[in-house]
Amino acid sequence: MTTGEVIRRIRKSIGMTQTELGALLNFSQPAVSGLERGGPASHDVRVLRLVARALQVPLAILVVESDQEADVDRRNFFRAGALGSAGAAMMAATAPGRAVSGSSVKVGAADVGAINESVNQIHELDLVVGGDRLCRVAANQVRYVEQLLNHGVYTDDIGRALTSAGAEMMTAAGWVHFDAGRFDDARRYYADAANAANAAGDGIAAAHALGNASCLMVRRPWEDMAGNPLAVQYAQAASRASLRDGGPKLRALMAVREAEAQAARGDKAAMTAAIGRAHRAYESTRGHDPDWVYLPEAELSGITGKAQMWLGEHDAATGHFQAAIDSSSAWPRERAAWQLNLARNLVNAGDIAQACSLLADNFDTISSLASTRVHQRIDAIANSVRTHAAVPEVREFLGRRATRM
Repeated sequence: MTTGEVIRRIRKSIGMTQTELGALLNFSQPAVSGLERGGPASHDVRVLRLVARALQVPLAILVVESDQEADVDRRNFFRAGALGSAGAAMMAATAPGRAVSGSSVKVGAADVGAINESVNQIHELDLVVGGDRLCRVAANQVRYVEQLLNHGVYTDDIGRALTSAGAEMMTAAGWVHFDAGRFDDARRYYADAANAANAAGDGIAAAHALGNASCLMVRRPWEDMAGNPLAVQYAQAASRASLRDGGPKLRALMAVREAEAQAARGDKAAMTAAIGRAHRAYESTRGHDPDWVYLPEAELSGITGKAQMWLGEHDAATGHFQAAIDSSSAWPRERAAWQLNLARNLVNAGDIAQACSLLADNFDTISSLASTRVHQRIDAIANSVRTHAAVPEVREFLGRRATRM
């Protein structure tokens, strides 16, 4: 089912006509029809946010990833992207092949603000539903920013702000592609984000891109990733970039990313020092954190647990993972990630039964998420415990998994 079909079904289920929905969106009836047929507006998170409000449903319900991304959809987006959300919706109702020039589009602070709001929404959706459903949306948002940069008219200040917003959008795209298991795409987005951040002189955006890139580089054998010795250098560069303008949470996030990278290469002293910096930064009041910075205590505790797991400190890691799980019930994808990390830690510690009991008890929720990375972790744990199939908890977990394959 495509996003357009989901919108149509919800609209009809509540007895609303296309004209009535259009009145709420300030769109024409043909524009709504184009939206429901899968026009370019159905891949624009700004339009989907308006639709979700009009239909009074969570935005996550509307974000659906199609099995195939048709070339015509990409061409339509490039034609319509520079016109903004309303223009994109109207373009869906026009005859195909009509040329649109973006050279006369004036970009202002409101456009930059809308892009930043979309960045925040993509991050929030990923925490709820997982990255698989968001790759296409995020990629189209990156294209939209590129259209504005290449064809828009703006002042120098707006240009810098737009470039910074573009860097954050590229980082958001990198993260959801990482969550979807599309690691090469994630690397490309992070590299582009770092370049854009440097061009804008934005240390915060640079820190975000470099910190996420370091996370991607850390070796994870259960995700079939060989790792990269540059992970520590990227994390350290992210920490340096965050020092000048970053707020407490950003500086703490970059420091704990460094702790994970240091632990992955076996340097306990450096890991401990980085965790200490993270907690000191978290408790400070200096600087400003952008809205996208997601670092509740659950996240800080969970990443600390990951670093301890790398070094074989399983008891300490278990405590941190459990604290992260207990504090992240509002974010299903995030909570599932900590449950899987705890299960992996328990397997590494030799407590196979408890690990499999945890996964069996939460299997329906975890397996329902649209996150390739989550499913890869489930498969990796299943493969590692298969030789213990005589244990009842292992049999139950493997049986639950088999019924969902």
